[in-house]
Amino acid sequence: MGGNSSDSDNDNIDISSLLVPTAKSSQKKNKSFKEKSSEKTVEINPEETATKSKPGNKSKSNFELLGLSQNLAKATYHRGYRQPTPVQRKTIPVIVSKRDVVAMARTGSGKTASYMLPILHRLYAHKQQIGIRCVIIVPNRELAIQVYNEAIYFIKGSNSNLRVGLIVGGDSLESQFNLLVTQNPDIVIATPGRLLHVSVEMKLSFNLLEVLCFDEADRLFEMGFGVQLTELLNIFPKARQTLLFSATMPESLVGFINLGLSDPFFVRLDTELKLSENLSMSFFNIQENNRDASLMFLLDKIGPKKQTIIFCSTKYTVEYLHLLVTKFGYKAAYIYGSLDQTARQIQMNLFRKNLVSLLIVTDLAARGIDIPILDYVINYNFIDNTKIFVHRVGRVARAGRSGWAYSLLTPDELPYLIDLKLFLGRELVYGKGKDVDYRTTLVMGNLSNEMIHNQVSSISAYFSVDSALENGRTASNNSMIKYRKSRIVPSASSYREAKLLVSSKATLEPNPLFSSTLNSSQLSMINSISGYKPNQTIFEQGLRGNKLISDPARLSIVQFRLKNSEYIKETKNKQKVNEKISEIQPEKSFVDDEYYIPHRKPDADTEKGYALLKGNTFAEQAQNAMVSLTNDDNFNRPINKKVLRWDSKKKNFVQGLGIGSDNKKLITTESGVKLPATYKTDAFKDYLKKTKLPNVQVGQAEIPGMSDNFENKKRLKNFHTKISAPKELDSKHINYEKSLKKRKIESGDNGKQKADKIPKIINGRLKVGKTKDGKMPKSELLTAEKIRKNRSIQESKFRRSNNVKSKPRK
Repeated sequence: MGGNSSDSDNDNIDISSLLVPTAKSSQKKNKSFKEKSSEKTVEINPEETATKSKPGNKSKSNFELLGLSQNLAKATYHRGYRQPTPVQRKTIPVIVSKRDVVAMARTGSGKTASYMLPILHRLYAHKQQIGIRCVIIVPNRELAIQVYNEAIYFIKGSNSNLRVGLIVGGDSLESQFNLLVTQNPDIVIATPGRLLHVSVEMKLSFNLLEVLCFDEADRLFEMGFGVQLTELLNIFPKARQTLLFSATMPESLVGFINLGLSDPFFVRLDTELKLSENLSMSFFNIQENNRDASLMFLLDKIGPKKQTIIFCSTKYTVEYLHLLVTKFGYKAAYIYGSLDQTARQIQMNLFRKNLVSLLIVTDLAARGIDIPILDYVINYNFIDNTKIFVHRVGRVARAGRSGWAYSLLTPDELPYLIDLKLFLGRELVYGKGKDVDYRTTLVMGNLSNEMIHNQVSSISAYFSVDSALENGRTASNNSMIKYRKSRIVPSASSYREAKLLVSSKATLEPNPLFSSTLNSSQLSMINSISGYKPNQTIFEQGLRGNKLISDPARLSIVQFRLKNSEYIKETKNKQKVNEKISEIQPEKSFVDDEYYIPHRKPDADTEKGYALLKGNTFAEQAQNAMVSLTNDDNFNRPINKKVLRWDSKKKNFVQGLGIGSDNKKLITTESGVKLPATYKTDAFKDYLKKTKLPNVQVGQAEIPGMSDNFENKKRLKNFHTKISAPKELDSKHINYEKSLKKRKIESGDNGKQKADKIPKIINGRLKVGKTKDGKMPKSELLTAEKIRKNRSIQESKFRRSNNVKSKPRK
């Protein structure tokens, strides 16, 4: 009861009082976030300013009216931005005014430019002082590369000298040390794990940090980056501007309270739309054993030339599908989390350059990745989280383009579809009729065996001759068993509605998108057979194979029917009477439109989908219900370190939290966070010793030419930094004595080395002096004996190499 009442009052809670208190927040205590979101916004009329957007006009362009510089406005024009999107109009003026911002807008609405442009406007130019001034944290490497390329484009387009660095996992640590030491970037785009690793190795200071930006902020806090983010937030200075951007953001900001937001400006756009208006969706009810054949049927309908992304739940499923579609003649790339960074870049480039038509990925690529021309998205495995669905299908229908999203569902995944229906607020339409709107409704239908029988036979033929396919399917099925155990549990009401949906046989109706491929008479026969239910039980049948039914069993059923026949008739008659009464006198609702207060918020299902903590498992519920009166300095520390836990190896309950039980060494940072010992391996000291570069400190003046000196040396042909011992001399070599004498002279073993003398020319002739060891120079003329000896050695070498026997002497 208490939870419902608190939810209904969410709109009137001023959460800024829970965050870092400032003078502004104390003056605006009574203002809600929705009231704040209407402040400091610049509304632009596109019709009045259409001619102002041309760079040749002297009047200010649309982006200049938002507070950006003229150079940045020109860069946006050349990038193809003519009018600011709604999220850009709302957020850019506020970010320029150096205020914290929390923004949510649907996929493809221009969120990257919303924070990148004001950041470049604020930093303006490169600072001749060592230190990072802006950090942008993203959840995965592909998104980091995309944001990096966007920043480079705007910097070059605005003729700025700002420097941008990329720090992601998979690249060598030395290259990233070199970036921070020699290049001194103003903006660093990074993933949390590698940024923390580099900062611990280098003992990096962020005293000059001005802006901290989280892209896909909610995903960062859900992907297990809690330890890394906690330590990074302890390193970052408190006096900074913090920006949070995502396509799915909860209205309550309690999940982000540890970020130290100060009087944040909260923007939520398109909460009622959630998906692009140009996106068409269709859902297909299938059986689990026909999932592969259904996928191949959809790919046949799409065609080999359309760019398509296929989303799976595990990396083993990705590898299996890559083998399967290759067998059918499709060119495909694949990406998953544990894939090597170089391989990931190669696979993504193949798809971006349209060298392959299919990209098979896990949910890794569901966030923020913008592929120029993408036509279709296929959900091979359906989602257990409505937010993930929004990000998956958000890869298509971006920036005004249209696109399709196909989803395959088995009966056990129908409750998740009901949750999605409540979250999106759209009607679920079953496969009846052809006049359906795929953009505003959720159209669902069946893929019957008659549609996919060709694909089923082809897959069976491939499995009979290829054992790799069979092994891949086994690994995929085993991984899905573990995935199903860990996925989020849908609501009980969704389960009930899904059961009614299955019992009503609505899922047997064909999907109207492909219903033309079936004959109507054939379809009606299939439905009648599938819905057939015999009137008699097995005890009332005359024969069971070659055996007769025993008389006692048959008589017991007959007696049961005679005994209860009257009760059954009375019950049916009462139901018919009640139905007629309800038609004549419809039941009045107790809800009074004027005074009734519902126990749930109107948008409760939407907020449940956006929420960070699901609270479906006991562990999450217990963690949310836990209250500590003494542990108020660090909310992430456990209260009782002696709590019992189950040890799967010892098969018993043991004390402790399991930290260190895997025999991995840990280090404790200054803030008390435990990190793996691999974060501190003195790799930075070895780098400085190898390159002989100075260890510059944050705040020092930048050394002139330092950024170019190391790069120019690397361009030389023979430049290397490897230091190794000299190679041992071969005593059987013809020049052994000469090389040994030279090495002794160079090492100083044969007296002090004398400086090289400049040769003197007297009367047009070169004056020859003594060598460094005090002897006269050796004559270059060969005697007859020396010539004969050399010829003999060459002849013997030739004979040995060609197996030629020497002539016997006479």
